[in-house]
Amino acid sequence: MTSPGDRHKPRVAIAGASGFVGTKIRTALSEHFQWLALTRSATISGSQTSDDHTSWRHCDLFSLPQVEQALSGADYGIYLVHSMLPSSRLVQGDFADMDLLLADNFARAARSAGLKHIIYLGGLIPEDQSHLSPHLQSRLEVEKVLRASGIPVTVLRAGLIVGPGGSSTRMLINLVHRLPFMILPRWTRSVTQSIDVRDVVRAFDIVLREENYQGKTYDLAGHPSMTYKNMILSTGRVMNKHPRAITYPFHSIKLSRAWVRFISGVPAQLVNPLLESLTHDLSAADNPLLARMLPDCIEFETSVRSAMTAEGALVENPRASTQKIDRSLLRAAKRVRSIQRLPLPKGWDAPTVANAYGSWLTKKFRGLIYVDRSSDGELIFWLRYPALKLLVLSPTPFSRKGGRRRAFYISGGVLAQQVDPPGRLEFRLIPELNCLVAAIHGFSPSLPWALYSQTQARVHLWVMRSFAKYLAKV
Repeated sequence: MTSPGDRHKPRVAIAGASGFVGTKIRTALSEHFQWLALTRSATISGSQTSDDHTSWRHCDLFSLPQVEQALSGADYGIYLVHSMLPSSRLVQGDFADMDLLLADNFARAARSAGLKHIIYLGGLIPEDQSHLSPHLQSRLEVEKVLRASGIPVTVLRAGLIVGPGGSSTRMLINLVHRLPFMILPRWTRSVTQSIDVRDVVRAFDIVLREENYQGKTYDLAGHPSMTYKNMILSTGRVMNKHPRAITYPFHSIKLSRAWVRFISGVPAQLVNPLLESLTHDLSAADNPLLARMLPDCIEFETSVRSAMTAEGALVENPRASTQKIDRSLLRAAKRVRSIQRLPLPKGWDAPTVANAYGSWLTKKFRGLIYVDRSSDGELIFWLRYPALKLLVLSPTPFSRKGGRRRAFYISGGVLAQQVDPPGRLEFRLIPELNCLVAAIHGFSPSLPWALYSQTQARVHLWVMRSFAKYLAKV
């Protein structure tokens, strides 16, 4: 039950509320804010009990209507989402395209809900932005899309965040613990600047409560600039270990991904973007918020020590157990997500793209497949011989108006199972980046999974790539 004092606290929606940083923010700042905690995990939303400080809302961030409903009643929004971990049994697409769609959903929902302020936790960006890694380029795209909402957006840019349960910390500690001797590639000589998770929380507290810091971009750092090699050696001193390390003059990113995943136990989806970003020199630029925080920032070795128990064991991510359950549920559900970024022809809107997709498919597969368009906007995909309804797409009630989005429920056809909620196909314009996104969410194939993954799934990916070439020519 909410106390009278809590009714006057600002209500802050956190996307990514159950993650490493989101959990620390909710725990540390509950005295001043009420949290609307958004999570896609049915395991977490079903096991967590709402209390005076936190109200849990189960929300698929890939669904715009669900995000709009989840943000209802919020004053401010905190956006901590990065789509690096799987959200379906089969996921086709780059994490950057998924992050783009998620950010657009949040921005549009925040505008509909009347949020006054959004805070986004991004990554440190090098001075030379001409050759950014996909990971850092994606962070900049998310900033741009969130700002397009028209709501004041404060961007906090951080490098490695060190603390108990963090994947970067786990990677560091496990490397030192398990490798007495290391041959380090060139990227370990890149300079980076890390920060304790408690100092990140302090930055959020300042930006949430003090208006003069809002609507701007701030680099965050609490530890001195150091190479990743020096981070490894400093971590060794904390653990009373002294790994011997030599470097060689090649980045060897592919090889590094493999051995870091194997040794550290951190999932590939987290390791790969992190290593790509570490090929840049990353340091925080001077700014008023950083100048205010630096005198009280926690030292690097203290940060590392906080991630270990008194016996020297690694403090595990509190989400580790629920992530295992979530992965097993995703596998059992046998759903598909496929997201591709496509060229946006000049002057086209989303309904135009959807209509063109049906016409193009009919021409592309002349004599084999054709697409009918009914008076109420349904798209019906037919196999000519023998005559079979392959798929039926019915327009959703949420996308009939406006030109930026056109969405369909996958409501029938021999290739789709009828499930609740139904799968859906959407075309989404992202004019801020002059592109569009084609996405399938929650599709449940009727073919046996092993057959589907080797046939229909591959054909779909080839079709979308071919459609992208057609749009580029247009």
